[in-house]
Amino acid sequence: MTRKTRKAIRESAATLVLCGPALLLYAGFMVFPAILGFAYSLTDWTGWSRTPHFTGLANFREAFGDARFFDAIRFTLFETVLIVLFFSFGTMLLAIMLDRLRVWKGAIRGLFFYPYILSILVSALLFQYMANYNEGVVNTLLRGAGFEALAQDWMGDPQWVAYFIFALVAWNGAGFFTTVYLANLQTIPTELYEAARIDGAGPLTVFTRIQFPMLVPTLTTNSVLALITGINLFPQIVVTTQGGPGWRTFSIGYYIYHLGVLSNRQGYAATISFITFAALVAISAIQVALLRRREVRL
Repeated sequence: MTRKTRKAIRESAATLVLCGPALLLYAGFMVFPAILGFAYSLTDWTGWSRTPHFTGLANFREAFGDARFFDAIRFTLFETVLIVLFFSFGTMLLAIMLDRLRVWKGAIRGLFFYPYILSILVSALLFQYMANYNEGVVNTLLRGAGFEALAQDWMGDPQWVAYFIFALVAWNGAGFFTTVYLANLQTIPTELYEAARIDGAGPLTVFTRIQFPMLVPTLTTNSVLALITGINLFPQIVVTTQGGPGWRTFSIGYYIYHLGVLSNRQGYAATISFITFAALVAISAIQVALLRRREVRL
């Protein structure tokens, strides 16, 4: 055995020792459950029966004719569009404004980041209390300002509940996405700003010619993370509306929970999960490809 071969074996053994446990844990908790979930999607397993019966593609055929599933898709897509737009562009503008602060910079940034360190449970309970018709702070402020007619049951009104859930997600997650943009803004060379100031460029020109092109890679990352956040909308629904009023706020995640846990249809819930996963992978791939193309052009 040559010295080169022995060195390669030692390096392979070291790699296996260092990475092996992590790979085993990932395979055990991620890969194997995913494969098992797909297998269950081809059965009528209830979650309690010991011997699930193979049904082939029956669950998939049912899914593509399930009106409630398509209602959940519509609600999820509506929320996802709002979430992606806000976390991709709204937090970008917020980061630029916070970056221009000269007084109390750290304190003000901390106030915007503070909601992110709260658990989703705490944030959802807070918003649920704010939305209360009789004692909620929103209606209390409206009544105090003389706008009694505008008071609503914000979590029970089908017209407003979707926007209130979006407000909850936006308030809870804005700090993280803004911080990512702020970190990217710190990497922009100061020489570019100085050259723009010498040329007499205004804030809009600085944004369009310097900041936005430099922030596009972060925009790609944030938009994909925002897409995943919107598609996986679940804990906010569980704590606040439980899918109500009626079926108005059934997200895909909550519909999977409703099927698998509340209705004992684990096989069908696994089918919905697999369809959602495949759609999310396809949408994310298209999204990243389009934004990467934008980066190349810039």
